[in-house]
Amino acid sequence: MKRILSLLLVIVMVCMMPGAGLYVRAEESKGVTGVWKLEKMDGDDNVISEKDVQDYEAMNVAMYMKFRDNGTVKFSTFGDEIEGTWNDFGITLDGSWLNYTQDGDILTVGNADGGEMVFRRSSMEEINAILGYKDVLDKNVSYSGEDKRIMDTEFASGSITSYDADQTGFTIHLRFKNKKKNDIVISADNVALNKYIFHPEWSVSLEKKETVKTEMKISPEELEMSGITRVDEVILGLRITESDTEKVLQKGIVSKVYPTGKKAEEIKAADRTPVEGEMSVIADKEKVYVIQGTNPDDPSGFAINAYLENNSGRPLTFTMAGVTVNDQPVNIDYKENVLSGTRGYSDAVIFLTDLQDLGLDTASVTSVKGVVRVYDNTKSTPELLTEKEFTCNSLQPIE
Repeated sequence: MKRILSLLLVIVMVCMMPGAGLYVRAEESKGVTGVWKLEKMDGDDNVISEKDVQDYEAMNVAMYMKFRDNGTVKFSTFGDEIEGTWNDFGITLDGSWLNYTQDGDILTVGNADGGEMVFRRSSMEEINAILGYKDVLDKNVSYSGEDKRIMDTEFASGSITSYDADQTGFTIHLRFKNKKKNDIVISADNVALNKYIFHPEWSVSLEKKETVKTEMKISPEELEMSGITRVDEVILGLRITESDTEKVLQKGIVSKVYPTGKKAEEIKAADRTPVEGEMSVIADKEKVYVIQGTNPDDPSGFAINAYLENNSGRPLTFTMAGVTVNDQPVNIDYKENVLSGTRGYSDAVIFLTDLQDLGLDTASVTSVKGVVRVYDNTKSTPELLTEKEFTCNSLQPIE
């Protein structure tokens, strides 16, 4: 493990060296677009042989660069990704300029001390095979790369510029511009693909008048759980916050995009698979809330696994209140904002520290009780629509 961490440091340090420490043999760089896999690294103090690379790949470690035709580039090492830009003359990563040489299927980056990193032309299929990923999305579906405007307010504008769909999941590439003189943060309250809710925990910070390129990724595990094999609809619910004061400048900025060209009325959410022993807490024409089980092994504590739907014509908020564990009151910070016509899975987590305050751990939880509340959040003061009690005395983790 120490060797792996050392190697990561070496590679990142080479790429972050000032431009004055790099050189280039001036050759034509035509055809750089695509994926390049690290083959070896030669230097006075650090050598990574082809055999070293093979050993790391046997451990599902891939080191590569991906040059996109929109002028952006990604450098990936051990799961860490650095985004930058490129042109025929060089690469910019994290503000540093890198010169490079392409000779057919070989790409070379060198430093002034005579060290070189050598990459070979590859493909995402090869990279994903090394990483051990499997296909979830249909390879035969093409996604429009046109610039789709998703936001244009007095505070900021934003667009979807392109998509990546491969074994690493579904990636949405975005560009935002801050129109104000104050620093802002744009974050996602809601993300849905084919009407299924996802939780990417995504945000981007913009300094005054700054334009930023960023991306939002949905993992293959999340796609597989939702039953999605192609993405025909993207729904984003965004908010804008002032960085210094955390004041919400605007929320409820909803956009719908159809990257495969399908029409809205053609999009149907995949049917969910019921779980044995699940508990229906709310079930009416407008909303559904089902507790499917629990997970005492959640990294944060004790999780209540739920499935929910919003079939109304307005956004709804699902919360929990009055929660007790083994008949002892416990705090739970749970709120799920759900756009109209969307559905998905949601975890309500009782944190380990709160359980410990009660003298409990996750293994000693035998009963959870509480109330699920649903609000109409379109009004200045949210209106309570439904309130239903639940009791879980037989708690089994979902396999």
